[in-house]
Amino acid sequence: MCYKISNTAGKEEIEDVFNATFKFPKLHEKTPVIDGLVESPISIIKMSNREEITLAIWGLLPETFQDDWQYFQNVQNTLNVDLKGIEEDPKYENALQERRCLIIATGFFTYYLHEGNLYPYYVHLPSNEPFAIAGVYNELDDGFVTCSIVVSKANEFIKEIHNSDTSMPVVLNTFNQDMWLDANTSQELIETIVETTSELSFHAHTIAKEFHKLGVDFDSVLEPVSYKNVPKTK
Repeated sequence: MCYKISNTAGKEEIEDVFNATFKFPKLHEKTPVIDGLVESPISIIKMSNREEITLAIWGLLPETFQDDWQYFQNVQNTLNVDLKGIEEDPKYENALQERRCLIIATGFFTYYLHEGNLYPYYVHLPSNEPFAIAGVYNELDDGFVTCSIVVSKANEFIKEIHNSDTSMPVVLNTFNQDMWLDANTSQELIETIVETTSELSFHAHTIAKEFHKLGVDFDSVLEPVSYKNVPKTK
C-alpha cells in the first residue's frame, strides 16, 4: 500500500523530536515525495544504535544478496511487509526480534478509487512534524542497509480515504517507539504494537494527480487540490 512517503522536516527538527543525531548530516535533504519504486534513501533509527539517525535504502534485500537492488525489487517488491510476511518469509528471518527500526517521515499517501479514477491523499500530522513508522531492516556484508515498512490493518480514518486495499503503515507513538527499539521487548508485545491502532491524530487532503507520475518532484505537490465526489477530511 505504501510506496511513497514524505519527509519535509529539517535536520534540527528531526534530531530534536527523536533525541538522536544524524550520522551523515550533510546528506539529509527535505524531500516532498520519496518514491520507493526507485532506489531511494530514507532516514532510520536502528535498535542497535538508538542515538543515531542513519540512512537505509527503502526496499529490503536478503542479507546475502549480491546483485542489483532494482533487479530484486522488480522480481519481489519488499517496500512493505505485514506481520505474517515477517514471520514466514526467510529473508526477514529474526528481523522482528533483532533488526527493528524507526522510519522517519512527515507524511504518507493513500488512494481513493472513484468511478475508475484514483485520487491521491497526503496524510500528515496537523503540525507537519516528523513521526515514526515501524520498520525492519537487513544489513549486507558491506554494511549496506535496506529496510521495509511494516503495515497492518487500516484504522477507521484511513479507511475513509483509502479503498484500494485495507492496510496502512504502523505508526508509533513515543512510548511504542521506545518499545520497538528495545531489544528486551517480548515477541508478544511486538505483535501487539503492530496490531494496535495508532493514537496519533492525522489530517489528510487530496493532492494533484500528477503525484502518480514516477519521479514527480515539484514544491507544490503536497498542496491541497479539491475534487468532486471524493471524501473530504480535515
